[in-house]
Amino acid sequence: MYEENNRGFVFGNIILKLLVAVIVVFLIIWLFPTKGYINNQIDKKIGVSENQVFTNNLNTMKEAALGYYIGNRLPQTNKAEKMTLEDMIDKNLITEITDNNGKSCDTEKSYVEVTKNKDDYKLKVNLTCGKTEKYIISYFGNYDYCTGDVCEKKKLTENDSTQEDDKTVATASECEYSKASNGYWTNYGNWSNWTTAKINSSNSRQVQTKTERVQIGTKTVQNGTTIQKHTPKKLTYSNGAVVYECGSEYTNAGRYTSPKYCLKAVPKYEQAPVYKDVTYYKYRDRKYVNKNTDYKWSTCNNSELLNNGYIQTGKTR
Repeated sequence: MYEENNRGFVFGNIILKLLVAVIVVFLIIWLFPTKGYINNQIDKKIGVSENQVFTNNLNTMKEAALGYYIGNRLPQTNKAEKMTLEDMIDKNLITEITDNNGKSCDTEKSYVEVTKNKDDYKLKVNLTCGKTEKYIISYFGNYDYCTGDVCEKKKLTENDSTQEDDKTVATASECEYSKASNGYWTNYGNWSNWTTAKINSSNSRQVQTKTERVQIGTKTVQNGTTIQKHTPKKLTYSNGAVVYECGSEYTNAGRYTSPKYCLKAVPKYEQAPVYKDVTYYKYRDRKYVNKNTDYKWSTCNNSELLNNGYIQTGKTR
């Protein structure tokens, strides 16, 4: 009897331990998800973040453009300069851009475009992936807070009242001026090939010209006359007399008793060449190298400095 009770107790104890073990395993699985579960959750997140992928790609193109358009690559006129995504990839500025499905974006319709404003530059970044096309606009220039030559314009935030908003620019009290001095001209380079396109000389360009008489075609001109002979008209009278007549259009007009030729002077023509004087141009250039540059701060549009050869650098304070 004791052995049976003891066996029942041992069996119940085993069942209890198994139950506890199952509960512990369940809690571990619930508290610590499997790697596959985590990946599934990440995939779900990525699946609903198409806009975020597009935004990240736009920003990637923008940063690449800001790194490229510096120094002499900046546009000097207000004419927009455009560079396609394909150009950016060819210049190793950026790698291939894909959408959230891994498909490559359009390298021709996607582009960056820089336009020179009065005091800074406007950057448009356009991205086309499949049927989706979006763009962002940013501004960059040589602002007071830039650590390099140019930087992106900052947005105005509640925590930083010194930053500027794109639509509100503080009026500068002073502008920076510069004047190059003690410069020199380099030697002229090699002469270009002759061309008929008109080229004007300047301080940096030397031009040579030559004029040649060139045949441009032919024309028909009269070159004297030639005598043509024609048979005269035969006239027979009622009495049997016969005469020969040359009409008034002939040089020997009249009537003759014996056969004669009727003579007519006819102009003679030939092809003559037509000439035209053509001017040819060739040129060679030189450069002006600045040795020293003098900088001054003064009120903007200072006529005295401008009249003395100073120019505004674009920096203000």
